[in-house]
Amino acid sequence: MIGKVWSFLRPWLPWVGMVVLLALLIEAVHPASLLAALRHANLWLILPILGCGLLSLILRSIRWHLLLKAIDAPNSLLDSIILFSAAQAALLVPGGQFLLPVLQRSQYGTLIRRSAPTILVQELVYGLLVLPAALPGVPPYHPAGWLLLVAFVFNAGTSVALLQGGILRGVVALARHIPKIRDHVGNLAEMQTHVVVVAKSRWAIFGTVFDMAAIAVAGLGLLLALRAVGAFQIDWVDSMAVYALGSAVGTLSALPGGIGANEDISTLVLHKMSLDAGTAAAGTLLFRVVNLLMGTAVGWIVLTMARSRLNVHPTFAGIARAVRGAEEKVIEGNDPNKRPEQYLRS
Repeated sequence: MIGKVWSFLRPWLPWVGMVVLLALLIEAVHPASLLAALRHANLWLILPILGCGLLSLILRSIRWHLLLKAIDAPNSLLDSIILFSAAQAALLVPGGQFLLPVLQRSQYGTLIRRSAPTILVQELVYGLLVLPAALPGVPPYHPAGWLLLVAFVFNAGTSVALLQGGILRGVVALARHIPKIRDHVGNLAEMQTHVVVVAKSRWAIFGTVFDMAAIAVAGLGLLLALRAVGAFQIDWVDSMAVYALGSAVGTLSALPGGIGANEDISTLVLHKMSLDAGTAAAGTLLFRVVNLLMGTAVGWIVLTMARSRLNVHPTFAGIARAVRGAEEKVIEGNDPNKRPEQYLRS
């Protein structure tokens, strides 16, 4: 009975967490103050904010395309941009980044266990690169330093475990003695081999320039959102630091898109930088809503327009199932009956 209840509730827990964190944010800054800042916002600036979001998306698509070269994937640059953009349809799905390997398999037949490491490497490197960008946000809010330290330990620790086979083998050996998880570690060793190939390739190193450019562009987008609500005392370095802090904390929260945690920490740091709480929340929410909606919309538009090219007929339920199936494929093994891409073809 308990197991059935947990199976029913588990998919909804991330959404509950997001709603609670956003509700706490709105209550903390006072809804009237937030609405007043949004009411007087210069909404024309939404257009350049969208432009920054699209440019950042393209830069990260190019970064992923370079990582694919490490596994000899046949993608052209245009193919990679289309696939990466289409995968944004799962931006708000827990574990949504695993839609990309499913799309790669659907179009090219690339095994998920080979392409999934490109996503892991991209996310881990991006998570490490945002940390130095976040440092200017620490002096106004000293606890942010501890958050960055936790983020660094998490990302660096995960990277070391994946790159050093001995550490991962020890973790797997230990996990095999734990009844509830020993059946879910069968494929970790093989995945680690593919991660090493990707992470140690020259493409992983050269591609970091696109990650850094994406961080800079995203910081500009946040700056424009703050300008839209009348916050002119924040400069580009500050906005980039706030974006980086929000991204780091959002990743640690494990919530889809980092929603809730990202907005809370960004608003808090901006307030410590002398912004009115309502203005800080308004600028943060404007930036996040525009980018999240843009990313999701772009994903669905690309999926719909390129469905023949990608060999998919997606639905909301199908995408969620495909993501879950890809996660199981990466972790649990190579069961030939598990074909996550089939959920996109119904």
